[in-house]
Amino acid sequence: MNDAYILKNVTSKYGDKVVLNIPELKIEDGKITAIVGPNGSGKTTLLNLLTFLEMPSSGEIIFKGEKVEEKNIVSLRRRIGFLPQNPYLFHNTVFSNVEAGLKIRKIPSSERKMLVKNALKKVGLLGYEKRPAYKISGGEGQRVALARTICTNPEVLILDEPSTYMDKKNIIRTEEIIYEFSREKGKTVVFTSQDLHRAQSIADKVLTLFRGELTTASLANLFHGKITNDGKIFDTGRIKIEITSANGDETHISIDPSNIVISSESLISSMRNSFKGKITAIIEENGKVRIEVEAGEKFHAYITKKS
Repeated sequence: MNDAYILKNVTSKYGDKVVLNIPELKIEDGKITAIVGPNGSGKTTLLNLLTFLEMPSSGEIIFKGEKVEEKNIVSLRRRIGFLPQNPYLFHNTVFSNVEAGLKIRKIPSSERKMLVKNALKKVGLLGYEKRPAYKISGGEGQRVALARTICTNPEVLILDEPSTYMDKKNIIRTEEIIYEFSREKGKTVVFTSQDLHRAQSIADKVLTLFRGELTTASLANLFHGKITNDGKIFDTGRIKIEITSANGDETHISIDPSNIVISSESLISSMRNSFKGKITAIIEENGKVRIEVEAGEKFHAYITKKS
């Protein structure tokens, strides 16, 4: 097994505040890795490190066996294709936007034309070549930027919330591009998402970031709130969850979906919490069945097909 990235004792600071703290992380080459977490968890900061737009405040990053340093950071950037959450489009045609990276690499005109058309076809925008980029919709702009990113055939494809502004049809199209880029070309893909379930559906590995650190906590039932003065209740504002212990300053609580029991009748058990709710969705994924329940907060529970 080869690693595209190895991070050792990496931190990032903005001023005196540590926004990212990763003792160790390996991202396997040729695989799809998803990074999930709520807003402010450090996802974009981590991507800035992986795309070499920023250097860490401390620690070491190894990219395909090469230590990342100031002296080689520019050459390493050229090996990465990066789609930011809010990509910038030039005040020009769609074609000119997509071919920009190819022109920088001095690809011949005839080859550029073919590569641009192939990329636009993949994102469903073939025929948009002459349209002004500033007149297309946000979702179309996202797809133009995606076409520009894949057009150069980078070693690693990195995407920050790639489904932003896209409808369901084009979210699926984007996921197909990610899958093809990794499976057919053997390339590494890293993307961020706030949607744990979509991430799990296409990624080989899902990393969870919370408050700038990697965690094993589930994001399927991650609730915001506060602990009551007696330290025994976590109050989300919609429901009150009995807890065993806490520091007192915690603002989030995570509940493992596999630890939730669903019953049509009241249960007599040692479980601390019981809520009445309504099943709103039943979804089969990864050999299990995910149940969505509205019970003041939206809960996700996993059960077996047999259940």
